[in-house]
Amino acid sequence: MIDPVSSYVIIVLILALVVLPIIYMAFRQWLRHRQRLMIHRERLAAIQKGVDLPDLEQEIERSSLNVQRTLLLAGLSWISLGITAFAVLSALLAHPSKFTETIPPGLQWIALAPVGIGISHLIVYSLGKKKATTHQ
Repeated sequence: MIDPVSSYVIIVLILALVVLPIIYMAFRQWLRHRQRLMIHRERLAAIQKGVDLPDLEQEIERSSLNVQRTLLLAGLSWISLGITAFAVLSALLAHPSKFTETIPPGLQWIALAPVGIGISHLIVYSLGKKKATTHQ
């Protein structure tokens, strides 16, 4: 039986792992919105002054670079998460105790799924990078 303090710690950790990424993604979306709003205001000011507008190609190129960086970061994050989960589960299964007796043997192999997701992100990243270099 798990004591109440341990169950509260587990609940807080699970909530932190779920809520913190959502807060981070919302903050990134807000920053991206603010950046687009600033670009919009700059373009409106340029129109009012009669100045030629800069090409949007620069903005499109910058956003595609952000996608490439995001793919690289996500791929490396998934791979490290999967490797860490595999190592932790292997260590738990290697040293059985009363807390780990309910973990089924071979469960560590489920950690290969995040590694596969990470590898797929890296493949898409490399294909996108090759495509970007051939278009220049």
